[in-house]
Amino acid sequence: MLKTTLFFAALVLLISPTFAKEECEESYQNASYGLIHAKKALEANNSTHLKEYALRSKTALEKVLTATEKCGCTDANDASYNALQNLDKALEKDEFEAIRYRVSKAKSFAKATLVALDICNAQRSYLDYEDEEEDLIEMEKQLLEQQQQLLEKQQQLAAQIEEQKALQKKIQQERELMLKAQKELQITAESNLEQMEFLIQSFTEAMGCEETTPLTQESFRRNTADLSLESLGRTKAFYIEKAQEMANTMINRLSKCDIGE
Repeated sequence: MLKTTLFFAALVLLISPTFAKEECEESYQNASYGLIHAKKALEANNSTHLKEYALRSKTALEKVLTATEKCGCTDANDASYNALQNLDKALEKDEFEAIRYRVSKAKSFAKATLVALDICNAQRSYLDYEDEEEDLIEMEKQLLEQQQQLLEKQQQLAAQIEEQKALQKKIQQERELMLKAQKELQITAESNLEQMEFLIQSFTEAMGCEETTPLTQESFRRNTADLSLESLGRTKAFYIEKAQEMANTMINRLSKCDIGE
């Protein structure tokens, strides 16, 4: 009985490493798919396709993560985990550049996963170390170019904001000058209209006209809020209209006066 138990125990020990090794070897293909999809994602020119390939890469690398836990390839397991973390963050983003940045990092970890699997399996990696180094240099170059482009855009935006502020300040100054001119016109025009109103009332009463209707349908007096909503030209037009209205009303009153024989 003891011999039988020892035999099965030894058999399990012999078979288990074989299964573990097969798990790591099969992970190679999934890791390659993960890397390929990550590369295709980085070739996309819109967020939809970028996320689509990122999701495919995630699906492949999830299989790698599960398999490397069983086969005991720690470095490959860690690298695939880091790749998945970045892909999850990429899929959560909405901005194209933010998604692309995370996929780029995931691509690097996918490559690292393949290298780790190569070491664990003691066989040639699907990736050449020289290509890996060149790709990393190229990726770093691309990131630096993107940072430079973002910096230039930020500088352009800052310049545009300064121009807008200067224009806004100029408009505000011009509006203040115009409002000042409107207030000066208001004082003169309303003072003259008051005198005109008094003279018309006095004259029509002296002529025996009993008409008492207002000389204008609405008051000719304005406030600052009224002036701030219109131009200087419109303010002048308003007071001219009121003067014409008074004159027309005076003519109508005089036409109805009883002057006798």
